[in-house]
Amino acid sequence: MLRKVLNYFCSAVVSISAPELLAIGANIAAFILFGDYMQVTYLWVIVILCDIAILCSHGAWIKSESDTTIYGPWRAPTPVLIRCIACVMFVIMASQNDNNVVLNAYAWYLITVSAICWAFYCILLTLHHGDSSWLAGTNGRIGVPNWISIMRIALSILVPHLYAVQPFGENSATIATIILIVAIITDAADGYIARRFDQMTKAGKALDPLGDKIIFYPTAVAFILATAGQVFLADPNLRLVFYICLAIMIARDILFIVWFSLYYAKLSSGIGASIVDKIRMAAMCVWLGTAALALTISSIEGRMAIAGLICICIVAILSVISVFVDYRRIHALIKPPKVIEPRPDIYGDDDENL
Repeated sequence: MLRKVLNYFCSAVVSISAPELLAIGANIAAFILFGDYMQVTYLWVIVILCDIAILCSHGAWIKSESDTTIYGPWRAPTPVLIRCIACVMFVIMASQNDNNVVLNAYAWYLITVSAICWAFYCILLTLHHGDSSWLAGTNGRIGVPNWISIMRIALSILVPHLYAVQPFGENSATIATIILIVAIITDAADGYIARRFDQMTKAGKALDPLGDKIIFYPTAVAFILATAGQVFLADPNLRLVFYICLAIMIARDILFIVWFSLYYAKLSSGIGASIVDKIRMAAMCVWLGTAALALTISSIEGRMAIAGLICICIVAILSVISVFVDYRRIHALIKPPKVIEPRPDIYGDDDENL
């Protein structure tokens, strides 16, 4: 798998397009211009990973298409234009020796969101180019439900930076909490819209659990950093319970990543979330909400901390249960039940004569 991705990347580098080259150059230039803005490293790494993903999708498209002159998704002008506008903001501030943290944050957030949207746009269209079932429900387009999922992922990635760095001062936690609540609400909205307008896609089934992980884990790390590891719990024994539960959740997700990596060919049709997975995600969202409120409103920190700990314990228990439930579902896809052929009637049709 890694060798194939590396092969795609090398193929794209050899035939790199002007938009890709411009975007990568702009990202590197922006980081060099504002290298003293230490907290930007998190966002910069995400943008570089998105650029690598775009190049890999470019290479995969080339491998599956003999005519390389066909317009590919990596040549989309809109995200490149947005990122160039953000980099122009950097150049203007650099020329004026203005290290305005707020303007830096706006520019980097614009770059990050556009890079994430562009990367998912390229990946999904490339997957559909190789297998027309990925976007079959939207006639080869990304579709509104999938765009909602992508935007939820893009905005959720900004939340940890807002909590940990606080570029907008005291308002940073409030802004991050609002974004987090919107992300949690839209987690149910995209599925409803997809079912309501008959736009269910295999890409949507993949984006939904991916979005859940991207919402939860970076934000959980931000909460840990913002509270110096105490996660709103003064009692060390309660903190130990929290970290044990978190370790169980991480182990469960790693196990599923391994399963899907090993059996990708047989699970490529997609496997939806079970009822246990949905309850587990709901409990995770409740914990995120309680932690966000505790960080935003200090007067209710104690009550939110206990409520959040209960939610994390529920998530850990459901994580163990979901391993057994989803294993049966995955096992059924890997080894479908054998069809028993009907036994021949050795007595013939003599029943009519009885």
